[in-house]
Amino acid sequence: MKYNSLLILSILLAGTLSTQSTEKQQSSNEHVSIKFAAYNVLFGLWGEPESIGEILKKHNLDIICFNEVPNGNWTKRVGSILKMEHVFVGEISSANHKNKYKSILSRFPLYNKGEIEINAKGWKPASLVYASTKIKNINIKLYSTHIPGQQNPNDSAASFIANNIIKTSDDDNLLILGDLNNEPHKGALKTFHTVNMESIWNKIEIDTSENSTHKHIESGTESGIIDHIFYKSRTHEIKVVNGGIIYNAFNKAEKDISMPRYKKEWIKHGKPLSDHRPIWAELLFKKL
Repeated sequence: MKYNSLLILSILLAGTLSTQSTEKQQSSNEHVSIKFAAYNVLFGLWGEPESIGEILKKHNLDIICFNEVPNGNWTKRVGSILKMEHVFVGEISSANHKNKYKSILSRFPLYNKGEIEINAKGWKPASLVYASTKIKNINIKLYSTHIPGQQNPNDSAASFIANNIIKTSDDDNLLILGDLNNEPHKGALKTFHTVNMESIWNKIEIDTSENSTHKHIESGTESGIIDHIFYKSRTHEIKVVNGGIIYNAFNKAEKDISMPRYKKEWIKHGKPLSDHRPIWAELLFKKL
């Protein structure tokens, strides 16, 4: 009887260890999909947060980084529509203009939050709002930013980010999202590629020369793709499986908004939610 009990115990223990090993193997091979977006909202002038939330709802996003966003509860109001309750809003407004803050909206808790001020060539101050999050055992460091574009990398905000944040990062997974005011692989933004940051625009089937994320308010001229999602990982293989520019980000035709300026242009351009268009990407993470 004693030997039978030991035999049964051994069998049960072996089964448990085998199950744990299988679960660990499945976990290490698991592909985790996370959806990100970036949106410069023109200091909330042309789009109410509820309207923006409704436009973004169908994409079922996990993380949204806003630029030129009002402070206070503006980002939280978008989150109420999207059922995303975790919010962090910075305190540095771009060029010290009104309502040009940066924020992060997340479906998952945010921690280790803060903001880095940048006083580089061009308008100033600029800044990066940052936070960490953990999604299905994947550690992610997020930066939401809005910086001036420059053709020469020397003393540029992009160069500051590349050398002082990206190059020195020991984060498992690093993402930088926002309005960087340079087109892919052009001007100061080339510095991001020298420190091995990957851009979604290199992975999505989209002609970057024929598309644009920003239309100039007064002239209606397209600026090209100046809004970005960059990523880098030490621990995961990351694949861009979907994404692009959301071209249908407009208010309803009957919508009327009281605004101190740019109302004529707003109507002329079809009542968009911003002079920028939101961008998004679905990234697939696989443990190395």
